Amino acid sequence: MRPPSSLSYEENLINGFNGMGVGNSSQFQMSQQQQQQIPPHVDRIMNPGNMGPGNGSNFFQTMGQNRSSDDSFRYTTDSHNAQQLPIAPLQPLQYHLYTPPLPHVSNMPAHHRAIHHFFMEDNLRETLQRQSEASRQILDPNTPEAQSLPSEIHIYHSLYPLDDKPDRHSKVFGFPTSVYKAISSMDGKPYVLRRIEGFRLLSETAMTSIEGWRRIKHAGVVSVREAFTTKAFGDNSLVFVYDYFPLSTTLSAMYFVPLRAGAKPGVPEKSLWSYIIQISSAIKTLHSSGLAARILEPSKLLVTGKNRVRLNCCGIFDMINYDGGKNVIQFQQDDLVNFGRLIVALACGSLAAVHNLPKSLEYISRQYTPDVKNVILLLLSKRSNYKSIDEVLNMIMPKILQEANSAYSYNDLLESELAKETENGRVVRLLCKLGFINERPEFDMDPAWSETGDRYLLKLFRDYVFHQVDELGNPVVDVGHVLQCLNKLDAGVDERIMLMSRDEQSCLIVSYKELKQCIESSFSMLSRETNP
Repeated sequence: MRPPSSLSYEENLINGFNGMGVGNSSQFQMSQQQQQQIPPHVDRIMNPGNMGPGNGSNFFQTMGQNRSSDDSFRYTTDSHNAQQLPIAPLQPLQYHLYTPPLPHVSNMPAHHRAIHHFFMEDNLRETLQRQSEASRQILDPNTPEAQSLPSEIHIYHSLYPLDDKPDRHSKVFGFPTSVYKAISSMDGKPYVLRRIEGFRLLSETAMTSIEGWRRIKHAGVVSVREAFTTKAFGDNSLVFVYDYFPLSTTLSAMYFVPLRAGAKPGVPEKSLWSYIIQISSAIKTLHSSGLAARILEPSKLLVTGKNRVRLNCCGIFDMINYDGGKNVIQFQQDDLVNFGRLIVALACGSLAAVHNLPKSLEYISRQYTPDVKNVILLLLSKRSNYKSIDEVLNMIMPKILQEANSAYSYNDLLESELAKETENGRVVRLLCKLGFINERPEFDMDPAWSETGDRYLLKLFRDYVFHQVDELGNPVVDVGHVLQCLNKLDAGVDERIMLMSRDEQSCLIVSYKELKQCIESSFSMLSRETNP
């Protein structure tokens, strides 16, 4: 038997399903006969991922030392971690319905279209589906893990632990921390609750420090919603509420893990510049607002998408080490130094790289363009006067233009994928109308609703779209034909088609425009019957 790390993705998901203990619930037990009725190609997919915060040691004082996993805010999709928490049963998503086109239909003539041309790209759809599934993930309420958590905290309920390891002694904040996903009772959306355990707030004035962070709205900063104290966990806890990004990971989890044999350490230069630009923009916004990040550490930088990085855990230090903002200037200077150290660690692929800067800079000079080294030297330089993030932005201006061009190109790609399904809602509405109209049993004996006239044409059109057969009498299952017919019907084009009765005794020539008028008149009549 192969080790879990070498199993395929589908095997891991199936193992996670079978190892969850979900089958202990009677409503999910299947008899052997029921299991045989499940098609062999249908995957049983459960638990798309557990988001587990990891724990970072202090990035600047203990670089390269042993790190626990409390604050490395990340998600995992392997079945080994999935089995740590018994989740509530989910309806499995059937990803096999979105298989890529086969080779013999990939290179079709320009005037032909496969079904994949009508829907968004498969990888994007699967990513969105997995994110949606992770957002709705909950614990099985009958398990000890769920019963040990409070049912409600403030306005939040359905807590789901995001810690992937039990060791939660954080060296970053100085207090043990734990992270949960929870649902707000106000808007029904998921949020992240980061709990500082065993912390007693000595001054109510410290709570005011969160107001400045709540006003920050920036694409590179995980928004802070609120902070409150609670005794729901059996101790004095301080809880910070942040936006939730399903299936995200951290820079620490991405780049500071053991590498495979032959893998090159460090971040590709294009991705490194993307991170530098996004973090610089976030720092600029914070410093302009009179705040300091104070958390430029790999386990506190959340990667939420393709080269999308965000500052996480903002505002925690401002509250637990409240000083009324007296040292914000010094903290801003520390941000720039820590930013330089972060770039060195990412470029070298090692948290200990900042302990030997000459050797690290020599390595960076060989692997990257001189601009990377110049930015690092600017950030780490010692001056008598204060440095500003504006100096960094001026230095990397050409790279910012390249990043903007890449962002625009990716935006165009997403818009093109969205455009494929923009009108799908119109097709669904049309199908709903046809379903309401065709063969209503309560009108079988009603001469005003008999299968004559408009309703008869629509019945024949339904057969023309969905019930065609080939020359051997086999059913024709052609989604392209269905979409083409429904789009023409929705547009009401003048093209004519021949409709044939099931007994092949009568044929009718009718246009899509006339069929559309039949639908409108029939549905209007049905609506009047429903709401006289």
